[in-house]
Amino acid sequence: MSVEYQILLGFAVLFAAVYLVVFAVLKFSKAKKKPKVAKAMAAHWFFALISTAFVAIVAMFAYTQTKDLFANLLPSKQDGGKDVVFEIGGENVTTDEFYTELYKYYGDYSVYINLKRAIIDGSVESTTELKDLIKTKTTETVAYWNQLAEAYAQYGYTYETIAKYYLNQSDYYSIDELDDYVTELVKTDKMNFAYLDAHMDEYLTAFTTDKKPRVVSHILIAMDDPKKPTADEAARLQAVKDALAGGMSFKDAVVKYSEDSQTNQKEGLLGYMDKDTSYQAEFLTAALALNEGETSAWITTSYGYHLIQRQTADLAVLKTYDEFYYAILTANAKLPMKILWANAEALHINFNGNTELETAIKKYLGLDGE
Repeated sequence: MSVEYQILLGFAVLFAAVYLVVFAVLKFSKAKKKPKVAKAMAAHWFFALISTAFVAIVAMFAYTQTKDLFANLLPSKQDGGKDVVFEIGGENVTTDEFYTELYKYYGDYSVYINLKRAIIDGSVESTTELKDLIKTKTTETVAYWNQLAEAYAQYGYTYETIAKYYLNQSDYYSIDELDDYVTELVKTDKMNFAYLDAHMDEYLTAFTTDKKPRVVSHILIAMDDPKKPTADEAARLQAVKDALAGGMSFKDAVVKYSEDSQTNQKEGLLGYMDKDTSYQAEFLTAALALNEGETSAWITTSYGYHLIQRQTADLAVLKTYDEFYYAILTANAKLPMKILWANAEALHINFNGNTELETAIKKYLGLDGE
């Protein structure tokens, strides 16, 4: 029996069941007054029949319009009697799995989501180390969402609304999918970083010239108004100047004098930055002007007086910061999609001769001209 007939039959059975109950209530109820709802439904049975038939026809029409959404793109290869959409890493993705996703996603995007997740999962091995990282990342994510919910509670935000917002950005639609969401994020980073490590020569020179990546540390003497320091603020600033002039190292001066509580126990380390980092203009300009190992003159921001030192420019140090990789990916708009496709090819993706589907996917990825 076709699905269309099943839809019609389902509505017919539903109508019959409802009215069976209605007439049974009216006939066998011992109450003096019969239920008004049952009497009304019995009196207007023909209208209800027409309405049910209309809804059934609309449902059947909607099904016939969407069932073949990708029929012209699906290959004829079968696995256990089911059509195979594509193969990735030796695994078949069948139309059953594909059409299940269509309840959530539509058009080429539904294919892309299935393909992307299959590539990411097949490209990164689930080691014990990775599983531990996912657990840590999950804990951090939940804590961060709870912090946001608390901070914005006055505006009606809850943990659930915050969580769903972030989940939706990655095409997850239930809080129950948190583990899948975090796993995909962690595995995506692993996949992208591994590709960049192998192809760093292709991107580093242009990126370094344009963005000026670096690692910096600083000493901060906090002031309410740096343009008009109080006597106490001026004295604290002079104390660190005298210590440095007397031969104290920058690192020791950080520990003893810096008033940035988040960095003064880490030798003043602010970490990775480049010209796109959201620092105040005075700080950003001074930090970007430094060569390796140089220390700036004292500069002021709304926080107070800063002394900035640029650390080693060694690539190995930059690669210890995820922000470095993110910055390269951001600077090369097509690179994430290129990495995805490169990994698909490494997994021997196979569209089983369906060049039309392959072309559609490449076009969506923005790689149709490559």
